[in-house]
Amino acid sequence: MASNAAGVHVITTDGAAGRYGITMTAVTPVTDEPPTVMLCINRESAIIPILLANRSLCINTLSDGQQDIAEHFAGLTDLSPEERFEYHIWLRGQNGQLEVEGALAHLHGSITAQQEIGTHYVFFVALDEIKNHSQTDPALLYFRRSFKSLA
Repeated sequence: MASNAAGVHVITTDGAAGRYGITMTAVTPVTDEPPTVMLCINRESAIIPILLANRSLCINTLSDGQQDIAEHFAGLTDLSPEERFEYHIWLRGQNGQLEVEGALAHLHGSITAQQEIGTHYVFFVALDEIKNHSQTDPALLYFRRSFKSLA
C-alpha cells in the first residue's frame, strides 16, 4: 500500500467525548447522492472511542503547504493530542466541528454506519456541509512513506 499515492487529510471531531484529530490517507468517496465518504481507521487508534461517541467530524483536505499540520496530527512531533490544536488557526463549520484554516476542502458530516474489518474500523460518513477552497494550491500527498507535493 505504500506505493499508492494518496491525498492527506486531518480528521477532527469535537463533542461530549472530547476533541481529537488524526492524519489520514484512507479517505474514499462512496457516493455523490447522498454525499458519502468512507474512512478506514486502525482499531487501536485513540480517536475510535471519541468518534463513536461524538459521531460528527470534519475531513480537512490539506494543501502541500500544510505538511506541518499533517506531521502534528500523525504524531510525528512531540506535541500532545491537545497541543496539536494550539499550533494552527481553527474555524468551526455549521455542525460545530473544527476546520483548519487554509485547507483545500472541509467536509463536515456524521457517521451513519461503521463496521469492524480485520484490524480496522470502516466508517461511512454522510456529508452535510462541503466547502471547497483554493483551486490553484497543490495537494499534499503521501507516497512511499513520505509527504510529497502534487505540484
